[in-house]
Order: sequence, then C-alpha cells, then structure tokens
Amino acid sequence: MRSVDFSEIYKLYAKRLYLYIYNKCRDTELAEDVVQTAFLKAIQNIDGFQGDSSIYSWITKIALNVLFEELKKSSARNVSLDEISSDGVDLSVTDSNILEDLIKDEERSELYDRISRLDENQQEIVKLRLQEVSFKKIGEIFDRNENWAKSNYHRAVKKLKEME
Repeated sequence: MRSVDFSEIYKLYAKRLYLYIYNKCRDTELAEDVVQTAFLKAIQNIDGFQGDSSIYSWITKIALNVLFEELKKSSARNVSLDEISSDGVDLSVTDSNILEDLIKDEERSELYDRISRLDENQQEIVKLRLQEVSFKKIGEIFDRNENWAKSNYHRAVKKLKEME
C-alpha cells in the first residue's frame, strides 16, 4: 500500500470520529481514549487496510471495536458503591434480583461469545444494532446501502440462532 499521512488523516477525521463515538457512549474521557486508541491501532495495522472501504469507515470500525471492548471491560469491573455494605454483603437487592442479574450476565456473556464467532462485518453490524444504530447508518459506516446492512444483519441473527 502507498504511504499514508496519518497526521493529515487525523486532522480530517479525528473530530468527526470523536463526535460519533461520544454520541455512542456519552463520556468525553472514554470517547477521547477510544479515538486515540483507534488511530494508534490504525497506524499499527495499516497493512491490513485493503482499500475496499474509505479510510474513515475503516478507522470507525476500529474505534467501534475499541469502544465495545472498553464497555465490556468497564461493565465487568464497575460496582456501585451504593450496592455494597461495609461487610461486603449487598443489602440493596433481593436474592431474586441477584439471580436475575446473574442469569442476564450469563446470557449476555453467551451472546457476546456467539457474536465473536461471526465474521467481522456481521459482528460489527450486530454490535451496532445492539447500540440501536439504524440500518441506514450502518450502511453508511460500511460504505454500503441500507438493504446490504439489513440482509447481513438478518443472516447474522440466523447464524446466532443456529449456534444455540
């Protein structure tokens, strides 16, 4: 691949990417970190850019992966101080709530495990739909159309069901 001037690409797309990621997470610090990490990963993996989408779409996909990983990590380690008493026993929820939460966490973990077995595009599409991104917007991210996004999403859901 020809030489890429990342300083120029950063100037062109960093603010746009930041706004896009911020809109997803509503956390300025996290959005800044995600954008920086995405550009760093893009620089490190420029040889993997095949040119079948725009450079902005490619970096956006990287940023979304980084964001999803960060959100997954933070949800696994974030515990509300209101839910923890001084002796380490959670007094704010009932036993049935704890069980429901464990079941939900298990189901979520199983779902993410299944999603990780899809091809890369389908993973991204499903993750974006879980974030309530429209098919039209997904098509734009992939430099494709809305129908492409819908059909790939439905194929991905079919594969996820078959994994049960």
